[in-house]
Amino acid sequence: MGAISNEMIWQAIKELAEQLQQTNGQVQQLGQQVQQTNEQVQQLGQQVQHLNSQVQQLNHQVQQTHEQVDQLAKQVQQTNEQLNQLSQQVADMDKRITDVANGQNILVEELFENKKEIKRVKTALNMY
Repeated sequence: MGAISNEMIWQAIKELAEQLQQTNGQVQQLGQQVQQTNEQVQQLGQQVQHLNSQVQQLNHQVQQTHEQVDQLAKQVQQTNEQLNQLSQQVADMDKRITDVANGQNILVEELFENKKEIKRVKTALNMY
């Protein structure tokens, strides 16, 4: 019975050794899977950093574009103010030209009246 008992113990040890080897194999596989997962996580981390960098660049470009739009808006406002000033100057010049034209008409009419008066006076002087 002692031999059977030893043989049974030996058999149990062999089975435990096999189970241990299987467990070791499974642990190695799990270790490889963990390593692969870690590598994937690192790759994803790098991709996230790259995307973050791209987002920062886009944000910078958007900010620059916004500043350019602000500058253009200011330039448009200045141009509008200049156009308003020019429009006012043109209106003032038009008024002055109209005043000059009216003044010239008055002068022409007075000149014509003066010529008529001179002619009348000459005619009257020739009669006497």
